[in-house]
Amino acid sequence: MLKLQSAYFVWIAFSVTSFISSNALAQSQVGPALQRSRVVEDYTLPDHTGLKPPVFYEPWDIMNGIRRAEFGADLLSPKTFLPLFDPRPMETQIDFNMVDNPFGFTPLNPIFQGPLEVPLRPIRALEHLLYEQCSTMSNIYYTLVLQSLSRTLPGEGNLAGVGRLDVNFLTVLAKTPGLGTSAVQILFRQHNVIGQPSNWTPGGASGSYFFMDSLQNENNTTLNIVSFQQGLLDDRVVLSVGKMHPNQFFMLNFYANDESRQFLNGSFDGNSVFQPAQGTYSPGFAAQMIPCDDIYVNAAIFDLADYPGNSFQNINTGLYWAGVEVGWTPNWLGTFSRYNVTFGTTNAGNQSYSGYGDVTGIKQNNSMIGFLGQQQIGDWLGVFAEYGLGESTGVVAQQELSVGVSLVRPFGRPDDDFGIAFAWTKPNNNYGNEIPGSEPQSASVLETFYRLQLTNSLQLSPDLQVSFDPASGDGSPVVALGLRLKMQF
Repeated sequence: MLKLQSAYFVWIAFSVTSFISSNALAQSQVGPALQRSRVVEDYTLPDHTGLKPPVFYEPWDIMNGIRRAEFGADLLSPKTFLPLFDPRPMETQIDFNMVDNPFGFTPLNPIFQGPLEVPLRPIRALEHLLYEQCSTMSNIYYTLVLQSLSRTLPGEGNLAGVGRLDVNFLTVLAKTPGLGTSAVQILFRQHNVIGQPSNWTPGGASGSYFFMDSLQNENNTTLNIVSFQQGLLDDRVVLSVGKMHPNQFFMLNFYANDESRQFLNGSFDGNSVFQPAQGTYSPGFAAQMIPCDDIYVNAAIFDLADYPGNSFQNINTGLYWAGVEVGWTPNWLGTFSRYNVTFGTTNAGNQSYSGYGDVTGIKQNNSMIGFLGQQQIGDWLGVFAEYGLGESTGVVAQQELSVGVSLVRPFGRPDDDFGIAFAWTKPNNNYGNEIPGSEPQSASVLETFYRLQLTNSLQLSPDLQVSFDPASGDGSPVVALGLRLKMQF
């Protein structure tokens, strides 16, 4: 049944894409023999390296203060983008002989020429067609992570794989003078655990406190994001409603926010003190404001009884998480700079849940505060540090501190990346006592990875994590060796 559901999901996702694209092609009344239009040659998607802004922004040192604040707030307001309901200044043609990069990515410098480039041309042609005729940016990729643990608890396996398909769409509906951008965002995901039961996790198998693979989920297909945003005052204020990711608005670490190409451990993006909001996708309402140059304010409230695997059926249970973040994006050193302070409050704690998505109705009030600094130094070095402090009940951690370094273009490789980071956490007493045989104590983890751009479509990343002072087991460190492969469609 799970395999059938996965197959249905993939079929539906690409059928919808094909249907919209073919409809757009019919409207353009252009045959497939000619090359696609060059009128919008400059459009691109974010490249998500973490060190530099998306390529549809100006370089950081020539951005004005408003644009820097927009980027710091993670506003979805691309500068060069033709809205859906605007007339098309171009006719779109498809040429399947045209060699294309993955949609939205700048020209890459891989080690090998891509063997998948030819079979992927139809998909990429449809993605370009969606952009030019339907104002829809797409980001479709599959990530496979294999991890081996140095030791596990009795009865637990030590080797498993996790696969995840991501299908993202962002459609700009309109850009209204005096108001701003109207847009819709959708994210589908399909997860599979390979070689172990679907509820297997490296942290649970080894007794480690840490979430050592952020791709991890049960075998399921989920609608993680479906949201609408409306800009006001020329996008100085942006309102969003729907099913969203709280981490998009709070404690977002640009050096660690993408587990498909950066750090795998969940402690480096967001902060465990802010759980359960940081790791979920839930219905909510958010307001993002740019009051002045280099300053942004994000505020939001989320229903934490709902999660990626369901829709809105638990919205009346009264579990919530609310927060406010104030960020500063100065032009220090002429490079990316982002510093923020975040306040949160919730009535959802460890005892509010009895399993994945199951709600007990128990409410545990808790408040927290966090600080996050991110700074690029020169053209190749990025550093970050974050700290969170919460109350001693409810959430999974009372304190968490993490620091890290990211090197882009190591060894002169422009599309490679190297990262190393360390996190220290003091788990909540309630959380520690829930693990059989454990005692509440501080824990720490070290992670390092190297991301290699193999081809235009494939990235390979060896990953090493060492979890110190795990909550269960014989107390010896847990070493997790990982290998991640990402394929961009």
